[in-house]
Amino acid sequence: MNVAPVNVLVIFYSCCGQTEKLALAAAVGAVQARGSIRLRRLTDADEDITECKESLSRMRREYVPPTAADVIWADAVIVGMNGKITSGVDNPADATAFGRRITFETRRLK
Repeated sequence: MNVAPVNVLVIFYSCCGQTEKLALAAAVGAVQARGSIRLRRLTDADEDITECKESLSRMRREYVPPTAADVIWADAVIVGMNGKITSGVDNPADATAFGRRITFETRRLK
């Protein structure tokens, strides 16, 4: 059975790592559904949040910001901000299921 490729762009904003965990879980769900992913972090305004200093420093090193090329590449986009991802999902298990569902639904539409 041939499976149509689906490109899923996961964009998130996180300073302390909570929304990052949701974005990663959604990306895992997309991969489980045989999607290709790009994980991108929106840049921050150089905040200096003492309790998040290590997480913030790590994420600044590990992620690049989204580009126009990422958006053109994507068949589906999942956004994470303020401790939630698209459609109000706020826990990793549901985020993984959401990533799978979006990938399956996008493939069906292609």
